[in-house]
Amino acid sequence: MATEQSKIWVNTDFTGIELLSANYQRFEFCKHWHDELAIGIIEEGAEGLLYRGGNLLVPRQHIVAINPAEVHTGFAGTEQGWRYRMFYFDLDTLAELFADSELSIEPIIEQPIIFDLELYQQLLALHISLEISSLQITRDSLLSIALENLFARYGCLNSPNHQLPADILSAKLARDYINDNWQRNLSLAELEKITDCSKFTLIRSFNRHYGLTPHQYLLIIKIQHAKTLLAKGLSLSETALTCGFYDQSHFHRNFKRAFGISPANYLPR
Repeated sequence: MATEQSKIWVNTDFTGIELLSANYQRFEFCKHWHDELAIGIIEEGAEGLLYRGGNLLVPRQHIVAINPAEVHTGFAGTEQGWRYRMFYFDLDTLAELFADSELSIEPIIEQPIIFDLELYQQLLALHISLEISSLQITRDSLLSIALENLFARYGCLNSPNHQLPADILSAKLARDYINDNWQRNLSLAELEKITDCSKFTLIRSFNRHYGLTPHQYLLIIKIQHAKTLLAKGLSLSETALTCGFYDQSHFHRNFKRAFGISPANYLPR
């Protein structure tokens, strides 16, 4: 594992979420607590945790959840240490995010160690999107998906978690709006406004009806248009700008993910 290093930051679009990315081998946290809800994902190794009077081990691809005001420590669970990413969710921010949700939540997760590969991947994708160049709708959607699944599966709900209905009309309105505005950096808030539907219901409905979330659909539309423009002879920079990608690295990363080659290698010879 790499030498010890850590980085902490706040994404300017989500000031109520503090983010940490770190590698630790010998470092050990003293006893402390957070005013926020702390949610972490272990990428490599394992973290040891003194929590609620017991020593716990959180291995690779597991999620760790520390509730507000809970005293705990963190230390290496293996000789190699651990590499992980953390979210620190401000409680007022959580309340605001769930204000239009069908779920009524308390900012409490009922178990400190979670093994859920789907949720792990969602949280990892969200954390990375808040670190690198990403579309606003991508960040908004990943945040909504990850938090709704976290609280629906493992949270403390004020109401039963019934199967929630999909709104097909909202999904179609959102798809048509994306098709008409695919060059822009759309936000989830725009789609909420034109569909008169909460972000949670909209994402769920869109995914059930089309097999994709709105941000995945927007990226596919952008990539398909980019491929057409490159074939017509537009440069990489012109294509990225025309298709409304965040920057060149964002364009390159998503093009290669879709077609298996970089956009530079797709250019006509």
